Amino acid sequence: MLACACGKPPGSAGPTTPGAAAAVGGPAAPDGKLHDGPPLVTPGEHMQYSLSLKGVDLATYEIGVGEVTDVGGKQAIVVQGHAKTTGLASFVATIDDRFTSWVDVTTGHPLRFQTDEYSSGSSTDIEHAVIDLAGRSGDMVPVSFHVNDAPGKDEPQKVSTPVTWDYNAFLVALRGWEGPTGSTLTMEVFRSRWIWHVEIKIAGKEQLVTKLGELPALRLEGRTYKLDRKGVRANNNEERQFTMWISDDDGRVPLEISATTDYGDLKMALTDYQPGSGQRLKQ
Repeated sequence: MLACACGKPPGSAGPTTPGAAAAVGGPAAPDGKLHDGPPLVTPGEHMQYSLSLKGVDLATYEIGVGEVTDVGGKQAIVVQGHAKTTGLASFVATIDDRFTSWVDVTTGHPLRFQTDEYSSGSSTDIEHAVIDLAGRSGDMVPVSFHVNDAPGKDEPQKVSTPVTWDYNAFLVALRGWEGPTGSTLTMEVFRSRWIWHVEIKIAGKEQLVTKLGELPALRLEGRTYKLDRKGVRANNNEERQFTMWISDDDGRVPLEISATTDYGDLKMALTDYQPGSGQRLKQ
């Protein structure tokens, strides 16, 4: 699993240095649960990451936080991810993919997730998916999928957790997660039009060297595997491990993610952070 999202108080220049406040306001979330509440993002916020495989730069990944808008009568903040190949990698594969989330400003839960990405191995075919998380009925989430301008088809997804997340909203939620070392969460997360079972824990605190300097970080460790449309582990899908570092300060900025993939170790590292100019939603 790779891609990212963040937030920080207006007027801040970026992740703070060691010695900054170690927690966002509010009580610690109990083991296995996230508190409902405004997401920790700021309108206008922007992050950029480098994506590398086995140490070779492949692409950039950007996260932008937009404005609050109406989605089916609910107020939601727009969070969009954009992956694009760079350098020599552009001659091997075409990646120019966007992942857009609408996150409820009251609960922090995702309402809608839309993906627009090139089909694997193609430089012309673009896959479009809309996951209507707000339209969930019982244990079924509506999913619509089509390639290019072809008619859409329904691919409803069975889920088992009380809240179903998309990738952007998942990362935003983890920014606000607080608890003692060893705390765990079990989640189901859409990445593209497929859903993944995710188990993640707070592994501890450490210093992390980044492009923006050495920063205090909270280390999260997880494992994940893909589910089929019936909500059962997909055939021949191996479990994957990942580690995430989030700045251990008031900004709670995702700094780095490393993950195992079918092609080797993938790393996403923060290279630039702009705090935005609006009011941070979570106070």
